[in-house]
Parts: sequence; structure tokens; C-alpha cells
Amino acid sequence: MPYKSCPPNEVNGIFFPTCFERYGGTCTQKNPGNVEGLHVLAHRVMPKFFDGVELEYLHRLAPNKYIKASWLLSHVKASGFRFGGLYTFRVSDDIMLTPTISGDIHPTSLAANLNILFYPFKSLRMEANMQKANEVTPVKSEYTIEWTRPCDTWSANLYDVSNENGRCTLSVMRSITTHWAIGTELLLEWNEPKRITSNIAVAARYSHHNYSFAATASKQGLDVSYWQRIHPQIQMANMLAWNRNTRKTLATIGYQWNFWNSEVHGMFDSDASVGFMWTKYLTYLPIQVGFSVVMSMPTNRFAFGTRFVLDPSGLRRGD
Repeated sequence: MPYKSCPPNEVNGIFFPTCFERYGGTCTQKNPGNVEGLHVLAHRVMPKFFDGVELEYLHRLAPNKYIKASWLLSHVKASGFRFGGLYTFRVSDDIMLTPTISGDIHPTSLAANLNILFYPFKSLRMEANMQKANEVTPVKSEYTIEWTRPCDTWSANLYDVSNENGRCTLSVMRSITTHWAIGTELLLEWNEPKRITSNIAVAARYSHHNYSFAATASKQGLDVSYWQRIHPQIQMANMLAWNRNTRKTLATIGYQWNFWNSEVHGMFDSDASVGFMWTKYLTYLPIQVGFSVVMSMPTNRFAFGTRFVLDPSGLRRGD
């Protein structure tokens, strides 16, 4: 017998659900991504500086098999030769299905990088990154579990977790309208088994198809970014970072100019540093050539680097 205060199921052609009955809702907004990638549009515009001389070779053996080799001569990074590859266990019609394993190793020092990516379900991502510098240093690790739904993303990241020390982040990002997305992140750090420090950050983003504004704030500092496509071939980005402990603010302006076979990236910041990067695909050879330079005006120092990527399979070009 229905409760007397409940309205009838239908009044004048209007349907009313029965009491205490749950109905699933719908979401028309797009997935906002995760909190970690909130400023990714602005970061992509900024140049990626090379150091010294870098040579890289990429080759596709099959839709699920790639090999790569690189040689680096640098005063800052670890110089030497590295080789590795990427392997996907399952492939369907040239589409890679997980699990996917990729990595490389330095034959002399045995320094290695390993990445494992696995989608047990379409909306669940599990990823592990492990890095070993040499035989003496411990292995650095990062583990990610991410659940993606139509309107929100839930993420958990673990960094070098052990009983003695470690770091963990728990975050959620949700679209509330077509253009607005908000989120929060909880950071947990511990150096002793019984001592845990926490910090909470809030995030928000307002985006359209040709511009985006994002901000992250916590008691440790503030990060703000603005990205805009001012021309079909030109993008600009502004970034502002403020750290509460050091009382330091850094503002950066960057741009990206795309041509049919090359790209130009540039930046300058409030510390009087200027940077430039240029990459180009050669017309008749499967080679990508690039060089970058960054200069600090106060210290009157600069770093110059060149990079050559031999890509007979057309992976970088997108062939």
C-alpha cells in the first residue's frame, strides 16, 4: 500500500516516480581528465630543451612491436647509449590493446626505465613506472590507478612507497557544466611509519575549444595557466607559479608556431630566461632534426642542444 503523502504515478499526463525509487541520471558534459593534467595544454606549448647532442632511432617491427635506440652526449644528463622497445600483448586491427610494456636500459651502468600500462576494463587504467639509476641506488617507482567516468575522473598515485617513507595523492576531477570543471587533491607524505603529513589542493578549469584557464591552489602555493589558440597555426600560453615557503613567484610566457613540416616553440620568464626550440621533418629523408637554446640574462649563461631522430617507420611524423 503506497504512503498517503506520495503523489499518484500520473497526474494530468505527467509521470511521477514512486516513493523511494532510484533512477539513474545522465551527463552531457565531457570528461575533464585528471588533476595532474590540469595544465597540460600550457605545458605542451613550452619548449622541451635538449642538452648536448642526442641521436635517436625508432623502428616498427609490427603493429604491437617497436624498437628504439639512443645515444646522448651531455654535461648534465647521463651520457651514453641506451636501447629498448615497446611490446603490446594484444593487437586488433592495428589498434594496440593492453597490457603494454615499454622500457630501455643503459648497457654500461645497467640504468633502466620500465613502464607497464594495463586496462583491465575500458574505464580503469593501471600504470607502473620504475626507474633504476645504477646497481647501488634504490629503484624509484610510481604506481597509478585511475577510474574514468563520463563526467569525472578518480585517481590514486603512489610514489616510492615503503614503510619508512613515501608519498601518495588521491584526486577527483568533475565537469559541472559544459565549460566548467572542478576538482580536489589530497597529498599524504610520511618519513616515519607513525608520522603522516597531509595537504589539500583545489583545482578549477574554464575551457572552450580555443582557450582554457586553469588554476590549482593549496596552502603551499598557487599555479595558474592560460592557453589560447590565436590562429590555426599559433598557440600561446601564460603560466604563473607562487611558492609560499620561498616567497617566490615565477611567470612564464610561451608560444608555439606550427608549419606543415616544422614547429617553433619559444618562452621567456620573469627570471630573465629566454628559450627557443625548432624541429623539422626532412622532406626526402625519414629524419627529424631539432635544436634548442636557453639563455639566462642575469648569469649570462646559455645551453645549446641538437637532436636527430631517425624514423623510417614514420611514427613521429604520423604516417
